[in-house]
Amino acid sequence: MIASVLVVLVCAGMYGWSAPVLARSLSPAMATRLLVPAGMAVSTAVWFVLAVTAFTWIGQDAEIAELGPWSPQRVRALAPIAPGIAEIALGILAVVCVRTVLRLVARTRALLRIHRLCGGLGRPGAVVVVDSDVPDAFTTPEATGRIIVTSGMLATLTDDERAALVAHERSHLRHRHSWWILAAEVAAAANPFLSRTSQAVRHAVERWADEDAAVDVADRRLVARALARAALTRQAHTRALSAPSDSAATAAVGGDVPTRVQALMDPPTRHVRAGVAALVALLVVVTTAGAVVERQGEHLFEEATTTSAPHH
Repeated sequence: MIASVLVVLVCAGMYGWSAPVLARSLSPAMATRLLVPAGMAVSTAVWFVLAVTAFTWIGQDAEIAELGPWSPQRVRALAPIAPGIAEIALGILAVVCVRTVLRLVARTRALLRIHRLCGGLGRPGAVVVVDSDVPDAFTTPEATGRIIVTSGMLATLTDDERAALVAHERSHLRHRHSWWILAAEVAAAANPFLSRTSQAVRHAVERWADEDAAVDVADRRLVARALARAALTRQAHTRALSAPSDSAATAAVGGDVPTRVQALMDPPTRHVRAGVAALVALLVVVTTAGAVVERQGEHLFEEATTTSAPHH
C-alpha cells in the first residue's frame, strides 16, 4: 500500500510542476479545460489515499472498531503502514480540509460582496458604465453576470480599443471564466502541490479571453494595444478603486499583462499532442494507484474481519 500511496503523491507533485509548462504549450481554452478537471482529479486522489492511510491507524481504535465487524488487534497486526506515517497523513488531511473550507468561505463572501455592489446594475449580460475616474473593467462572476467598465477606463481608449476591451470581457462572461478560476483555486487549497497550477489557470483564462477578443475584432495587434494601454493606465492610477476589484471578478488587466501582450503579437499557440498524452498517462497512473490503495485498504479490513472473533 505504501508504494501506491507514494505513487499518487509523486504524481501529484509532478502534475503541480508540469501543469504550468503544459499551459504554455496549449491553446488557452484547451489548457483551462484540461488543467482544471485534471487538478481536481489529482486533488481528489491525494485526499483519498491520505484518508485510507489515516484510517489504517484510526481503525485500530477499539471504539471505532465497534462500528465495524473487524478486530482492532488484527488491524494493528496487519496494517501495512506504520502508525507514525498514518498519523502524519491524518494531520495533513486535517490541514488541507481546513484550507479548503477557508478558501470556499472567502470566495463565497467575495462573490456575495460583488453581487451586492453590482447585482442591481443594468440587466444580466449588459455592459454597465460606472461614472468613476478610476480606470477599471471587469466581469462579475454571477450566473447572470455583467460587464462593468468605468468612465475613467473608457476615456483612455480609442473606439476600436474600447470594442476590443468589451470583447475580452464578453468572453469572460460567455465562458464563465470566474468559475474555472474558482475550481482551480479550490483544488489548490485542497492540494498545496497545485498552487502554481492555479496561477497558470488564471493566466490561461485571461489569455483565452484575449484570443476570443482577437477573433471578434479580427485584429490581434489591436487587442494587444488595448490591453497594454488599459494596464498602463490602471498602473499609473494610484488611488483606491471605487469599483470592486476582488479576485473573484475577472478583469482585463489581470494576470501577467506583458506576457499576454507578447502572446498576442505572436501566432496563436498550436496543440502539443505529447503534452496532452503525458497528462493523460499521469492521470491513468494516479487513478490506478488510487484504486490499488482502495483495494488494499479494503482487503486489510476484510482480512481483519474474517480472522477475528465475533464482537459481543
